[in-house]
Amino acid sequence: MRVTAPDPANQDKLAWAALYWGGGNQDKLAWAALYWGGGLGPAGFKRLLARFGSARAALEAGEKDLAAPSLRLKPEQVRAIRTQAPALAEHMPDELEALESQGVALICTFEDGYPPLLREAQNPPPVLCVAGEVLPEDDPALAIVGTRKPTREGERVARDIARACAELGITVVSGLALGVDTAAHRGALDGDGRTLAMLGSGIKHIHPRRNRRLAKAIREHGAVLSEQPPNASPSAARLMARNRLTSALARGVLAVESTLRGGTLQTARDAWTQGRLVFAVDWQADKPQAEGTRALIAQGAEPILGPDAVDLIARMLREHQVPAADQPDLF
Repeated sequence: MRVTAPDPANQDKLAWAALYWGGGNQDKLAWAALYWGGGLGPAGFKRLLARFGSARAALEAGEKDLAAPSLRLKPEQVRAIRTQAPALAEHMPDELEALESQGVALICTFEDGYPPLLREAQNPPPVLCVAGEVLPEDDPALAIVGTRKPTREGERVARDIARACAELGITVVSGLALGVDTAAHRGALDGDGRTLAMLGSGIKHIHPRRNRRLAKAIREHGAVLSEQPPNASPSAARLMARNRLTSALARGVLAVESTLRGGTLQTARDAWTQGRLVFAVDWQADKPQAEGTRALIAQGAEPILGPDAVDLIARMLREHQVPAADQPDLF
């Protein structure tokens, strides 16, 4: 069946938003097949949804319609939507059954259970895999991030701050990486609190492997989330892409230790762009792991001297109103 695309100039400009967040009669399995099989980002997915009215219609669209300049698709994406995505759609019922048997939910932006703060961010992923559960009490949350190779003191501070947050009812968000991320998740669990882990890999491909047991504990006291296909392996691009999602799950980000390069500073920049609060540990010692946090403080991050400042962090998070995100023009 060949679908002829309507002229976007004649479409209600709010129609795509109603579909993306309201859902209507959208097919969640088609959403996943199109998003994962088409090699798309959230913005590209939304352009297709606005153009064709549904993911299913986009999967059935002709090559000429998909190649329309307004959709801004690369030739390889057009090919993927015409071949890989429909093939994936045929197997999606079995994939969904397999995910559900492992306690993993497939959640679209228009469904209950999609994290509210993430839904309100700019270009939220249309599809998430969630192992565990995101609850209303996970807002407010603090994302705690930092280097994979922290000093012993940095690791201790990350764990102590996370534990103090948990004891105050603040959910801790991080990325399940080694180093500061691991310390933050463990600190939240030590404090009998909740923690969310955003992956840069598929939900069936826990990375790093040594954190598989930690991921299981997080599922029982929060959730492990991924926008990637379930079996996707980690890559530099996927790990960087998850940074903006880590910050979007929280009302603020705390950088514990960081050099001047890497994902920590990117997460902080994403947080500022998203209207989140940014905190950074104010290390007095002269060490490479303090260069990044000093740079953030110089740019306006709130300096934090240690776990004693968690009362201040909690108050600021609860008072902070996250601004509504500007959604980019699709055409």
